[in-house]
Amino acid sequence: MNLADLASIAEIVGGLAVVISLIYLAIEVRQNTNSVRNATLQSNTAIWSSLLSGLTAPGVIEAYSAGISGKPDIQPLQYTQFFLLSRSLFVAFENQYYQYRKGALDQETYAGYERAISEQLLAFQGFRYWWQQNRGVFSPAFVQRVDEMIQRTPVAAPNKFIEEWRSLHGQAPDDNQSPG
Repeated sequence: MNLADLASIAEIVGGLAVVISLIYLAIEVRQNTNSVRNATLQSNTAIWSSLLSGLTAPGVIEAYSAGISGKPDIQPLQYTQFFLLSRSLFVAFENQYYQYRKGALDQETYAGYERAISEQLLAFQGFRYWWQQNRGVFSPAFVQRVDEMIQRTPVAAPNKFIEEWRSLHGQAPDDNQSPG
């Protein structure tokens, strides 16, 4: 075996080493991407769980109920609570929108968030009023997305979910009797 043969063997071995390194790198990138997505999903779950469980506090739930109706006679304290709660909800949603656009949330997960936001927030007149008052503090791309969502989401009555609940239990929508 001469020097040229050894050089050829070394070149082949070097080429294989590069291919193996690239395969290893691709596996590592895929695992890292999955880790980032899992951490992002966990973080979002914690954020929403905290926000939603905070709604159950006395006084806050009354402010939430008064706010979603969009009625002009909301009390100042209730309005302030609804304002801050709405701000928290929309900041969390904008964060998810940004994470989705950057690839940290997959399309299926993000689509679920959008459905929940549409059906459980944007459907209510109070959130739409709040959005009109505050849309200027959000990024232009997010504003455009929320505006699109509002356009395709019909307005719902503030008691939408309780009426649906009663309907599922076979009660007439205006029947206030307890099940028995």
